[in-house]
Amino acid sequence: MKKRYLALNTALVLALSAIPLTLASCADRKTSSTSAVGFVSTDEDKAEPYDAEGMHFSAGSGFYKSGFLLTITADDGGEIYYTLDGSIPTANSTRYTAPIEIKDASAEANRLSAHRDIAQPIAAAEDFVPEAEVDKATVVRAVVIGKNGEQSPVVSNTYFVGFDDKADYYKKYKVVSLMTDEGNLFDAEKGIYVTGKTYEDWKNSDEFDPNADEWTIPGNYSQRGREWEREAEIQFFEGGKPVRSQNVGIRIHGGATRSYSQKSFNVYARRDYGAPKLEYDLFSGNVKNDTDGSPVTVFDSFILRNGGNDAYFTRFSDKLIQSLVSDRQFLTQGMEPCIVFVDGEFWGHYEITEKMDADFISAHCGVPAKDICIIKKEALDDGSEETFAEWEKLRKWIQDTDFSVQENYDELCERIDMQGFMDYISTEIYINNHDWGKPNAAFWKAETADGSSPYADGKWRFILFDTEYSSGLYGEASPYENSFERFMDSDCFLADLFNGALENEGFRSQFRETFMDIADNNFNTEKVTAEIDRLAEEYRSMVIATYDRFWSGWTGGSAAEMNYDHAVDSLRSFYEQRYEFITKDLDAVTG
Repeated sequence: MKKRYLALNTALVLALSAIPLTLASCADRKTSSTSAVGFVSTDEDKAEPYDAEGMHFSAGSGFYKSGFLLTITADDGGEIYYTLDGSIPTANSTRYTAPIEIKDASAEANRLSAHRDIAQPIAAAEDFVPEAEVDKATVVRAVVIGKNGEQSPVVSNTYFVGFDDKADYYKKYKVVSLMTDEGNLFDAEKGIYVTGKTYEDWKNSDEFDPNADEWTIPGNYSQRGREWEREAEIQFFEGGKPVRSQNVGIRIHGGATRSYSQKSFNVYARRDYGAPKLEYDLFSGNVKNDTDGSPVTVFDSFILRNGGNDAYFTRFSDKLIQSLVSDRQFLTQGMEPCIVFVDGEFWGHYEITEKMDADFISAHCGVPAKDICIIKKEALDDGSEETFAEWEKLRKWIQDTDFSVQENYDELCERIDMQGFMDYISTEIYINNHDWGKPNAAFWKAETADGSSPYADGKWRFILFDTEYSSGLYGEASPYENSFERFMDSDCFLADLFNGALENEGFRSQFRETFMDIADNNFNTEKVTAEIDRLAEEYRSMVIATYDRFWSGWTGGSAAEMNYDHAVDSLRSFYEQRYEFITKDLDAVTG
């Protein structure tokens, strides 16, 4: 695997040499002309007052055309204390004595966006901060403290002023305001977003390796578990109106991409923060239960994903792939684009993404979460040790069994959803996923049989996720590569299962039919090209703005338009060429 920093710069050099130098400055860029439906931006005289936790606000969260003075009163005459930096107010915060000016704060100096100790390689830290002030909202968080010191719950409001004149993506997509104490993200000891003490301790230890790949270098952001979860409040806006607000826990999400300057977040609803579930339609009715077709609108957790390995390329390739095969017999993750602000500062484009866990499977398949076993990267991710041991025995049986004997293959079909397996393998092979086999592979089963549920039949099933390290990314995963050969030679459960099943004539025939159906229909070249073109236009302005926010000296700046176009061209080129080569390789595999 190449160093991502070097691979990206190699890709940029290729782009610069291959594309005519017609660059647009930041000031010259234009956002999409698609008009918003239902975007509401109001003047202060039309603002709706907001009452919560014994406080009256003259205006609630929302998008406003012009600035105004915000007044806050306490119902019982207690003292009001507030903050404007996202932190939780206390008696040591600013005491409210006069109206608060709410204005377009975008011209103010960057605060959170100025942090440089957030990514690897450290030598490129200057490239990870924006060259200009980013778009900003005003976050007001307030409490009432009574005469006896009793404190009300925190009330938070986010005010976007003048955004009618900013990018169209604010009108088109969900906007997410994430509020938390700055130290929760950027403190050297406890901050989850920074290199921090973890990196400094490593650098000063015997384990220090100056030649380590950047994604292997430890930092605070590489730490995992509940200890590295921080409390925050999340607000969702649709059409300029607030639609949901809730206290949650946040952690950094991902593998190698934790070392990126823009990081993904796991978001958790917990009773400890106020509510055990997030009851809100994150996916606008587009994610449905596989058993009854009803929208999934209740979540224990979800991901704000940065595009993964595709973060500084198109940022939509994982969404593209998963949507193209969402009708096949395996689970895929729902995704929806949004724009995130952290403590009022523009944090760029993210994909709201279903988190792959037992609750995700339960929501789709109707199997109780407590009865689900998940194996991810060939390790137990959820469920019982007994079921994991059963899977280990299954792998050994597969390795030792001759499936040319029909009764053995019939038994295999009783233990594994073989049609789902064929769909899943066909997809991963077609896209030439370079980060798959043992990594980024997941399968699950219901631990308790239930004859009334089609998914509780004791069979192992498959989940597609993290597909973006494919389709020509980094100049790798080329359309010409025989990914059958690479996969079949790998040491993993999936390869054992595929190689064993190929011994069976019926499987070979059915697999060939399945693969060609996916190639001819799901990945039909004209269909894929049209979808790439559609997504490329839809995502263009917000991706380029995200380049500028997090990679100003890298993919952003004056070459950002060209970098984006090159990434889209590379993705399109892969699918224009892939069919011809991989279907020939299929002939050699299935005979």
